[in-house]
Amino acid sequence: MSRGTSPVRDKRIIHLAAEVVETRDRRVPVVLQRLKPILDTSPATSSDGVRIRREIWEFQLLDVLILVLKQDYSVIEGQWLTAARLTTILSQAVSGLDIPKEDMKDVENNKLPEAIHNMFLVARRIQARFAQIPKRPSKEEERQFHLRNYKTVLDSLIYLASGYISVTHKVLSSPWLLQLLILDNEETVAYILDLIPKVLRANWLAIKEVNIKTVYSIMDELIYKLSVESSVILATGAVKCILCICEYHKPMVAALSTRYRGLRLLLARWEDKGFSRDLKSLHRLLDAGNAQRAEMEKNYDSAVMIQANWKGYITRRKLARANKSFAKFQKAFRNRRKVKEETMTRQKHQSEVEYKGLVNRQRIMREFRERQLHCIEILPASKVEKYLENEQIQAATKIQKLWRGHIERHQLTGRRDLVRQTRAAIKIQQTVRRWLERLENRKGKMPLQLLPPGLTDDRRVELQKTISNYREENPPKAYTRGELETVHKKATALLSRYYGTVRESRKAEQRRQTLLARLDTDSDLCALAPDLNKVTQRDVDMYSSRSVPVATKARVSHMETLRNLQLPWWKKLGDEFQDSEIQEEEVLLF
Repeated sequence: MSRGTSPVRDKRIIHLAAEVVETRDRRVPVVLQRLKPILDTSPATSSDGVRIRREIWEFQLLDVLILVLKQDYSVIEGQWLTAARLTTILSQAVSGLDIPKEDMKDVENNKLPEAIHNMFLVARRIQARFAQIPKRPSKEEERQFHLRNYKTVLDSLIYLASGYISVTHKVLSSPWLLQLLILDNEETVAYILDLIPKVLRANWLAIKEVNIKTVYSIMDELIYKLSVESSVILATGAVKCILCICEYHKPMVAALSTRYRGLRLLLARWEDKGFSRDLKSLHRLLDAGNAQRAEMEKNYDSAVMIQANWKGYITRRKLARANKSFAKFQKAFRNRRKVKEETMTRQKHQSEVEYKGLVNRQRIMREFRERQLHCIEILPASKVEKYLENEQIQAATKIQKLWRGHIERHQLTGRRDLVRQTRAAIKIQQTVRRWLERLENRKGKMPLQLLPPGLTDDRRVELQKTISNYREENPPKAYTRGELETVHKKATALLSRYYGTVRESRKAEQRRQTLLARLDTDSDLCALAPDLNKVTQRDVDMYSSRSVPVATKARVSHMETLRNLQLPWWKKLGDEFQDSEIQEEEVLLF
């Protein structure tokens, strides 16, 4: 039963093929349904899917699938649901089929056209049984059952035509397609009207391979649907089919104006039915009269639509910006009005406070005047003038005090800044003077009375005698100008090098002499130190250092010595040239 050999075969396919051979005719469709889960779990693009589909072809299960579609499924288990499932299995089995080139050519030329014919046959039989069921609520479930199976068959047919574009024209050329289209059943015809555009989009060149009479027959039926039917669904599908055929078959555009002259009147009855856009496109084709002009008008309409969308976008953006600007303007206006109201409220409150202060001052002044008059009434006449003079003097003194306080407070800020600037200038001058003093001290000359190391009076006399002997033995001779310049340069270089290093050498000599003097002083102090039992406070002050680092180091050394004295003898063993290690425990310094 197989057509080739394969190193590895799927046991499920082998058992299924054997069962198909041993099963009676009515049980074969039921057995073939077991291919569905195998194909679902093995996509056509995978290696397992390609292998399984090749084995289905090798075991001639593909031929069996095509053949069993001719049976009458009303007497088979599952009835027309089984038939719909078998069409789905068939479309999946041929999808991604990878077989030798000659065998593939045979499949495309013979097997697939037969499969398309049988699938249309199944669809026609399901449609016939669907049409016999009356439209009653009790039969609605059965009607929907057949309608789903009918849709499944047509979807499988579309899937098959999309996978093999070489047989797409077979679908459009099939007499079953026209027979299913001319029926008066709205539900089933709607699916056929949906099938035609999908098949054309799968291979738009397929319509050129279809006989022109078949194309005109399909167009006649579509125009008839527009003129007779009252269903909006059918009218929408018919218009879409007409537009799709005209898009891929340009000569049909001219036939719309010549062959179907009354189409424009027929379209008038479908205005405002929910598919005005498609009707507008069909009107444009009728007005154009030919494909080239229709394409130009289509491009023109597209350009107009693009411009309209662009202008709408620009206008909406401007409106959005205007709304934002208005919102910002309104916000600024409200804020400004709020600030103005707050300012007016604050000014009003301040005016009230000032008015109350004025009234209070007037009251105080009035009370003061009353007290003053009362005092004047009490005083004798001879003392009134003196009293008034004292009051004027006190008032003048108080005015002067307040004025001077005001002037001082006014000048306080400037004086504070002046004081701050003066202090800053003094601080800067002090810092600069100290820096210059350190710089001068650093550049100061070393005392010239310090003699070079090793130059004593005897050594000086000896060197002078050596120089005199050299001059007597080597009297001066006449030198040329170039030799004199060379000698002068050498002498200048030696003198410059000497004066360049004399300062450092004198400093080093001074440090050495200072260190020697300090060592001599320390040695004298150690030699003249009294015994511990005869030490007085004056001796303690003499041998104590006021330097904190020196005192700290002495205290640490003393405590380390005391600790080492308390160590056992075996811990004191070690290299005499090795420094004593300080223990890790803390040393109490203070």
